[in-house]
Amino acid sequence: MKQFLLSGSLLILALTGISTNMNAQTKKYPSLNHMALYVVNLERSTAFYRDIIGLETLDEPFKDGRHSWFKVGEHSQVHVISGADKATTHDKNTHLCFSVPSMKEFLEVLQQHHIAWEDWPGKAGSVTHRVDGVQQIYLRDPDGYWLEINDDKY
Repeated sequence: MKQFLLSGSLLILALTGISTNMNAQTKKYPSLNHMALYVVNLERSTAFYRDIIGLETLDEPFKDGRHSWFKVGEHSQVHVISGADKATTHDKNTHLCFSVPSMKEFLEVLQQHHIAWEDWPGKAGSVTHRVDGVQQIYLRDPDGYWLEINDDKY
């Protein structure tokens, strides 16, 4: 009878969606909310991220002419903020990475706009082919920030 009651209780828990494994509780981890890039020319950077990278623009709440916001995930954004005195040099190891559905189509956009790219070692116009099958390139935005673009394999 005890075995029947235990089995019945477990069945009811399973049917109602209540976990019988106390270790399987949902954990809440920090998530990326936004990245902010400080730029010299807001219009030029906005056009780059919108028209070249293909990011969706969002309404930004400040309405002060100094910000552009872009959607980069379900709950993540890139904020471009004007006011930098000059573009600065950045190391390629520090970069933002965006995945695109088609590397071929993305490279065509870069070619149409005469934007240079390189592979990881720095060979101009080349694509890195990683061991996991992902293709990737690197380019700089108008303020010298490095971007990795890879094809969407995940």
